[in-house]
Amino acid sequence: MSEFNSLNLSNVKAAAELTPCRDCAAIVPDRSKLNDNGDIPTGYEHIDLYPEFPSLCASADAGCRLCGFIQHELSSEAFLDMEFGRVPASWASPNSSWDRRVKINVKFGFLPFSPVSPADNFCYHLEGSPPQYNGVVTSMWVSYEPVVGTLRGKDDVPWDGADVEFSVFDSPDLLAPAPEKKRRLPSPSTLSDENVEMMRRWIDDCKSNHKECLGSSDPWVPTRLLEIIHGDGDISLRLVETANPPIHKETPFAALSHMWGDMNTKPPLRTVSSNYEQLKKLIPAKSLPRNFLDTALICARLGIRYMWIDSLCIIQDSVEDWRREAALMHLVYRNAEVTIVATSATSSHDGFLQRGIDTIPAVKIAYSIEHPGATVANKRTNQYVILCRDKNPQERHRMFAVSGSRWNTRAWTMQERSLSTRSIHFCRNRIFYECRNCLRSEDNEPPQESDLINSVLWPRGTTTSFAELYQHWQLFLAEYSQRNLTVATDKLPAIQSVAAEITAVTVHEYIPYAGMWLHNLRSELLWHTTPFGNISRPPQWRAPSWSWASVEGNLVFWQRSFRNTSSSLPGSLLYNLGRHPFEVLGTDEAHPDPSSETRGFLKVRTLAKRISTARLLDKIPGKRSFFPYDLFMVCQGQEDSNETVFAHGKLDVYSDKDAVQSDGGLLMYLHIDGEVRATGLILQKVCKGVDNKATGADVWRRLGIGTLFADRARPAINEEAFSEHDPPQTTTLI
Repeated sequence: MSEFNSLNLSNVKAAAELTPCRDCAAIVPDRSKLNDNGDIPTGYEHIDLYPEFPSLCASADAGCRLCGFIQHELSSEAFLDMEFGRVPASWASPNSSWDRRVKINVKFGFLPFSPVSPADNFCYHLEGSPPQYNGVVTSMWVSYEPVVGTLRGKDDVPWDGADVEFSVFDSPDLLAPAPEKKRRLPSPSTLSDENVEMMRRWIDDCKSNHKECLGSSDPWVPTRLLEIIHGDGDISLRLVETANPPIHKETPFAALSHMWGDMNTKPPLRTVSSNYEQLKKLIPAKSLPRNFLDTALICARLGIRYMWIDSLCIIQDSVEDWRREAALMHLVYRNAEVTIVATSATSSHDGFLQRGIDTIPAVKIAYSIEHPGATVANKRTNQYVILCRDKNPQERHRMFAVSGSRWNTRAWTMQERSLSTRSIHFCRNRIFYECRNCLRSEDNEPPQESDLINSVLWPRGTTTSFAELYQHWQLFLAEYSQRNLTVATDKLPAIQSVAAEITAVTVHEYIPYAGMWLHNLRSELLWHTTPFGNISRPPQWRAPSWSWASVEGNLVFWQRSFRNTSSSLPGSLLYNLGRHPFEVLGTDEAHPDPSSETRGFLKVRTLAKRISTARLLDKIPGKRSFFPYDLFMVCQGQEDSNETVFAHGKLDVYSDKDAVQSDGGLLMYLHIDGEVRATGLILQKVCKGVDNKATGADVWRRLGIGTLFADRARPAINEEAFSEHDPPQTTTLI
């Protein structure tokens, strides 16, 4: 077993091919057997005892390295299942009522070079010619299940076995003549010559051939850059002002996207007023956080002299400099030669170039296969497959390594990723590349459809319509609202560069203190919270109450139209609503005064109705789970005690329930749009005439949303909610 134990992903390719036992000879990735699910079934079937799999152990002792490899991983997975309670430990006992027999099967996973579209119902079709059949074999799944069928534990939880995934490198893919179809094993060193050449090729190909990735026609460099200085076998940096002396605007530079880490225990090196002049002289390697040094090493290997790092190229204790430079971030990532992403690092001190390829066990197994009907050149029968299993197998997939990383949970990194022209992600034991034209990886595994669907790269092009950009904006905000911020007040600054990308190609006006678009306020004001996760208000003011940025939590920004006011019957509620469309009269054009309690106001003219009472239902039926409040009004010409429900409502933040119940008469329904699910806002009266810009008007803050209709296209909750005699009102929101 010593030969088997010594093989790992760094040396297995040069090792001799091992001959499998008679049972394992059936484990063959025969692509001609590909089914609609993207699986390649094999004829392997084996009966063994859970959880030690002694029969596989015996075969391994007899010389089958593949049996030993499979047994080790299956047994490890089984004991983990017992440790974490997924399987009762009593089942593993020889005295268990279950005989512990499991049936083991093996199949291979296949990915086509062109991702399968959802329109094809994710069905795979065998295309091309052998040996690759227009795709690659990427995984091997070993599954086991109780011979007696599904078992149930003491809590009646079903258990029908488990699946264990192995990474696969098949010889037809490793030996493919076409470079774009040829797979390779991850390199033992992140900055190996082979990897450096690969990254240069990715960048050069994008710059030369990808029209959708073209940056601005006007060259640009940031206010400050970090110059990489070589000396005595070491690397140091120097902060330079690009205007003094001037640096050519076409000078290539790289940008770093990274997580700063815990600012209280070990913050990254930062430029502040007190060290600014010193950093312009020299930043020695010993004072650089690991991420910064790794970035400099990458740039040096790629031949890039300058780089941009936010904590060093922005003066962190200067509010004026921070605001000015933060507004230019979209230009930094747009114009960078490449964005280097420290995807695997969770702080600036972690580093992201280290890898452990030599700790991943691997095995190289020979197999034979015939390709009926193939040409003589492709009728090769002697082939091999390399199998390995990372400690965290999911991390070999882009979806988990990049999109599932902690780096991808931060609010600032979403803007950085979206706006970068091209990015290289440094993950554990893998390098991934993305631009607007393609997704690539170090091992040249084809991207999956889920990778493409989850791409958040911002579209480029001077002719892109606002409608298309706004669709991207809504999707962007929906994900952005789930992201984390160290400084809560960064909520709007962290997306202002994305807004700048829209204003650069359209004439639409962005409201920077609300994160909304002026001409689109009618729909944007109807944002609402989701029932998933915690919803709260930030500890200090950062946006007016009518802005989505005034709350923390998952948000929804899109609604479908269910009704049509233009085709409604005269005299009906829907008809009356259409007679007085929502109108924006003005906003706080100047940047709001942070000391004012009514900063960031919005003045509108529309129908409004005082809410006499807002009452939470005692028992909430399923159809009312989204709008659990009844909103009451006083019937016209009746006593105050004669109330009737005219709308249903939902609070943005649950903790406002006490304010709603105690403020009868100080609440108002403000109508926005009668054609969508949520038709208006629930407002609470705040004060009168505090701000001279709003003199003479009551001032209101948003508490939630409401609807005048029972459910989508169903009838109105109360046809008398608004009559033809109700005039529109001018209302000021803060």
